Amino acid sequence: MARSPVEPVSDASLAAWLRLTLTRGLGLAAQRHLLSSFGPPERVFAASGQAVAAAVGDKAARLLAAFDDDAAIARAIDWARQPGNHLVTLADAAYPQALLEIPDPPTLLYVKGRVELLNQRALAIVGARNATAQGARTAEQFARELSRGGLTIVSGLALGCDSAAHDGALDGPGSTIAVIGTGADRIYPPRNQDLARRVAAHGAVVSEFP
Repeated sequence: MARSPVEPVSDASLAAWLRLTLTRGLGLAAQRHLLSSFGPPERVFAASGQAVAAAVGDKAARLLAAFDDDAAIARAIDWARQPGNHLVTLADAAYPQALLEIPDPPTLLYVKGRVELLNQRALAIVGARNATAQGARTAEQFARELSRGGLTIVSGLALGCDSAAHDGALDGPGSTIAVIGTGADRIYPPRNQDLARRVAAHGAVVSEFP
């Protein structure tokens, strides 16, 4: 699918992306196949049910046709209007190039913070949640020095080594990205709320979930 530069997107266009990604039961492979077959999501939803079924099968076509959660779309658009929040689609130049190399890249990312970090040189630091004091110090020191050298440190905002890596990376210009498996505003564990706010303020919190 052709990629476009980052530019303002209409609410109607964004709503189509959200409808595609929020359709329950429609997997990433089916979403990507629809985009490859029809182009932007607006064209997916403008296509006939027969054409959609021919592309991805009857079940997926029925799932798309049955979507009725307009409130979820409205919430996501309102979320994206808040300062520092971004919805980054596969069509955006800001979409992380490295993710395009995996078999099933997320169709849409919810990003809080510095979206430009998504395509900076990066290195992941992860480790035990119940890390020893020495292990946490080592993760923090490595992250600090690598960030000072210009690398963006990626981790998962968990307790232990992840938290230490984020803390260390915030001391350097490379900063840090937290990739989380909950929504971008649904921080787990709760005790990392303050760390998440600092990461969003100076780095980025990224999730594929609302």
